Amino acid sequence: MPRPGGAGRPEASGRYDLVPGDEGYDALADLWSRLARPCSMLATVSALTGLSRPATGELLGSVVATSPEAERLLDELPRTIRSLATAIDAQAERCIGELRGPVLWSETLSARASSFGDPDLYICATPSRAYDIDQNRVLVAALLAVRDAARDAVEHTGGHQRYQEAEVRAAIRNGNDAARFVEHPSLARVKRSKPTPRALKRTRTGKKRTAYEPALAVLDRVAEPLTLDQLRGVCDRRTRAQHALLLGVVHRLERDPGNRLPPFRVESGALWAGPVQYRHPRGAGEASGVAGVVVGDVLVDVPARLGAPDRRRDEAALARRWTAGPVVVATDDADVDRAVALAVARATGHLAVDDAAPST
Repeated sequence: MPRPGGAGRPEASGRYDLVPGDEGYDALADLWSRLARPCSMLATVSALTGLSRPATGELLGSVVATSPEAERLLDELPRTIRSLATAIDAQAERCIGELRGPVLWSETLSARASSFGDPDLYICATPSRAYDIDQNRVLVAALLAVRDAARDAVEHTGGHQRYQEAEVRAAIRNGNDAARFVEHPSLARVKRSKPTPRALKRTRTGKKRTAYEPALAVLDRVAEPLTLDQLRGVCDRRTRAQHALLLGVVHRLERDPGNRLPPFRVESGALWAGPVQYRHPRGAGEASGVAGVVVGDVLVDVPARLGAPDRRRDEAALARRWTAGPVVVATDDADVDRAVALAVARATGHLAVDDAAPST
């Protein structure tokens, strides 16, 4: 598996500029840019690659826990702790014979009434440092993210043996360091919750934003943990061919001006965008018996053997799995054109007699 940071991170927003046929076109980058965000990375990566949920959690946990962002956060934590942002909080304190802040007269009179009218008794609003503020909640959230990612990375390692031992040791070390730092006296009472957009904005724009940059970088990495090279590294040849087929179908449907499909979302282990869905042969495809690209009520898929396609055999196999409509095995661009044209014709009712039956 490629090490974190090896390639550029995929963009979290905006459309991919190239289209099939352009030099340098990347179907996976195009598909990644079309995902609805925010989204569950666990569900999304599992639907894209066909990895099981435990294996996907292990992959994402290893990437986050051993990422350069996590390493930087933990390396700079000792300095960050010494420059934490604080607020001034006032706590009621019982004072006898001295004043340690403004007198809270209502509380003072109540206290005197219950202590035989002691005139030297005061309840004062004593100022103290408060660490439970937005910036420190962001820091704690980043540490918890590294700790939890390390747990995910090693939880199933014994069964899958997916990662090198050095990566497992690094994940365990970083997870232990994050768990220890989050219990520091200055952070122990900071609220454990997902940072709000307001908290993130205040942290990015505050006077001490430099001290919190590593924590913000970790949270950004958690939102988009994988690079395209890392994602591509866990996709086998057939999966990459299915991704290219899926985007070929999408771009053909979008040829008419203004005909734009919505972003892909994950439901029941499959990717959906309007009338198009993709089910990986593993994962969602295993559970439903349907795998490939479904457009309307037409199932289209790449050959079972990419290097030795057999149209009659492959379409017969698809027809046994898919009874809701026609099936098409895509061996070239002409097959993809035929599948899309058939799906559009069936959806609009403009169906020729020759297209009425599945091609088997």
